[in-house]
Order: sequence, then structure tokens, then C-alpha cells
Amino acid sequence: MSKSSNTGFFSFLSRPEVEASKEKQDSFYYEQVAKVTEAGGWSINFTEKKTWFDKQLQDILETPDNYNPSLKHGLHFFDMEYHDLIIKTFQELAEGQSEFDGVVKMVTYSNKAFWAHGIAKPIVNSRGRVIGIKGILININEKKERELMLQKAIEVVEANNSRLFTFANYVSHNIKSHVNNLELTSQLVDTTKLPADQKELFVNYKEIANSLNKTVSRLKEVVSIQNKASDPLVAISLEEAFEKSKEELRSLIEMEEAYLYSDFSETPVIKYNPEFLHNIFCTLIKNGIVNKSPDRKPEIKAYCLENKKKLSLIVEDNGRGYDLQGNTDKIFQMSSNETSNSDTSQNVGLFIVKNEVEALGGKIDVTSKLGYGTKFIIML
Repeated sequence: MSKSSNTGFFSFLSRPEVEASKEKQDSFYYEQVAKVTEAGGWSINFTEKKTWFDKQLQDILETPDNYNPSLKHGLHFFDMEYHDLIIKTFQELAEGQSEFDGVVKMVTYSNKAFWAHGIAKPIVNSRGRVIGIKGILININEKKERELMLQKAIEVVEANNSRLFTFANYVSHNIKSHVNNLELTSQLVDTTKLPADQKELFVNYKEIANSLNKTVSRLKEVVSIQNKASDPLVAISLEEAFEKSKEELRSLIEMEEAYLYSDFSETPVIKYNPEFLHNIFCTLIKNGIVNKSPDRKPEIKAYCLENKKKLSLIVEDNGRGYDLQGNTDKIFQMSSNETSNSDTSQNVGLFIVKNEVEALGGKIDVTSKLGYGTKFIIML
């Protein structure tokens, strides 16, 4: 009997209660989602000539409790810069031509500007006639303000980079000619005819000219990185590129009896800038040999690893290592604190390698321990 009480003729009595409960539940979910996303709904009824804002939109627009929305005052809630767009969009929606989905700048009832993401579409009856418009507005002011601040910061950085690039380019080109003149002058002087004291001074003069020439050349190389980074990437065999670098450094490798090992079987070919890759290999090989341990012959390994479709090129040595003290960037700085028997250009070389890798959107990291060696990890 209890089972049949909910079926048959009297079953309709329980349905309104179930439907009312579902509507209440749906309303609760809508309100919570609207609050979390700061979204409010609105609609315009052309037939009844009425405009409607839901409670959440009233809160977003900061309208009074007794505010009665109307179509003729709707434009007041938009920044003047967007009036033409809103009028054009309204006309298109009223004609059923399109839907709207975009970001607009709005103004609250209390005249506070904010950014909103608006979505709107025509309301069409069963006969295909447009009888109104409905939509939602989402308050995205914080997100948009962060985007604008980030964009402004990017523009400032790009402007500063452009000025630095122009300045560095100017310096490298103009000083280079003066340095060449200094070197040429030093070559023309017959030092055999100079007194002993002047000869010693002139030797210092030549050393200064040579050092200045190297500095300007390095500066020019750094400046050219950004220009070369825009060159098309080329498919390169890692093994061939490594062998080419070994050939260039053959005299140094043989003199120090260095052992070089490579394994690029995991990813034999990559798309990269050939000049950058050649310099990366040469610099890291040379770094491993120049900074060799006094206790053993230099060994350098080069290989690649692929993890989650991300490729890393690794070059490691068994040299004397670095005391990085948690500051891995120190090794890539332009200044050099190396001893007199070291190649003083290595820090500059590593600085250039770092800039080349980053110019192509990659990243270079280093792990090192004094007395054990150094590992460079290049994330391509």
C-alpha cells in the first residue's frame, strides 16, 4: 500500500514539490558560481520593453536596491571609449546577426571604472524573430589590471633593451676603430731603437691595446647574439657539431691529453642555430680542459636526455670544479676571479653561452663541486 501511494492518480501531487526542490537547488548552484566568478546576468525584453539585472550584477555595478534598470541608461555603465562598440554590437544583436564575446571597460553606478568580460546573444522565439537579448558580465578587473601592468613592464624592458643594444652597438663599432689604430701604431714602432725604460712602457702599451681589443670584440659578440637569434633554425647532427668543435680545439686537446666522449643516440638531430651550438660546444669543452684538476687528466662527456618531450644537452667534466655557494649564476658573470694560469676569457665565454641559450628560449643550469668537476645542463 505504501508503494502505491506514490504512484497512479495521486502521484502528480508529489511532483511540484520535487520540481520546486530542484529549482531551488539549481538556483543555489547558480548563485554560488556567480559569487565565486563575480558574474552577473542581464536581459532585455523587446516585447515587454523591460531590462533586467540579477542580484549579482547589481552588486558588480554597485546600483542602489531600488534601482530600476532601463535600456536608455544602459550605455552609462560603459566607458566612453567603448560606446561606439556597444552601440554597434547592440544593433547587430537586435538584428540577430551575431553573438558577442569580448572584454570591455565599464563604469559602476558610483563612477568606478573596471574591466569586464561580456558575453551576449539574441533571444529568438519559435518563429525565428529576435524578441530580446541576454548575457552575462564577469568582473575581471584584477586580472586585467595585472595584464596591463605586465604589458607595461614588458614594454619598459623592451625599450631599455633596445636602448642598451643601440648603446652597446655604438660603443663596439666606434671604439673598435680607435683600438685598431692603437694596435696598428704599436706595430709600426721599432722597439729596438727605444731606450730600455721606454721599451718597457711600450710593452705595457701593447698589452693594454691587445686587452682592449679583446674586450671590444667580446662586447661586439654579445651585441650580435640578439640579431643572430632571429636566424632560421637548422637541423643539426649533434655528433657532427661536437666533432667539428673537437677539431677546432685539437691542439689543446692533444696537449692536455684530454679524453672526450659523446653519446647523442637518444636525439641525434636537433633544430638549432649552428653558430650558437658550435660556440656552446667549444666553450664548454675548453672550459673543462682549462679548468682541469691537477690530480688527473681531463675527461669531458657530452650527451643528451629527453624527459617528457623536453630535451636537455649535457656537457660534464672531471675538472677542479667551482665553489658556487648556492649561486649558480656566479659562473656566468662577466667578471673573472680565476688564477693567472687560467684562460681569463672563460667567464666571458660562459656569459656568451648563457645569452645564446636564453636568446633561443632555452635555459642553462650548472652543478659543480670543488675537486670533482662541473656539469652544464642546457634545456633546449
